[in-house]
Amino acid sequence: MISLLDFSLIFMVLAFIPCMYRIIKGPTIPDRVVALDAMTTVIIVMLGAYSYDKGSAFFMDVALVLAVISFVGTVTISKYLDEGVVL
Repeated sequence: MISLLDFSLIFMVLAFIPCMYRIIKGPTIPDRVVALDAMTTVIIVMLGAYSYDKGSAFFMDVALVLAVISFVGTVTISKYLDEGVVL
């Protein structure tokens, strides 16, 4: 029998596919940045669900670090696309 956690992980993998498509085929750079941000969000949620399933806090630490790096990267790229310079 498939558990609700397994179903949610399968659903997140399916949500990962359109993000990859938009990163590869995105017509503009901002589309690719948004897709990359959505993809990292899906990865962070997958890490959180996997951490809950295994009862290990290690994956939550990895998810937290990935979230911080993703946030800083998205803000930096957005500032560069808007102003042309990152200071």
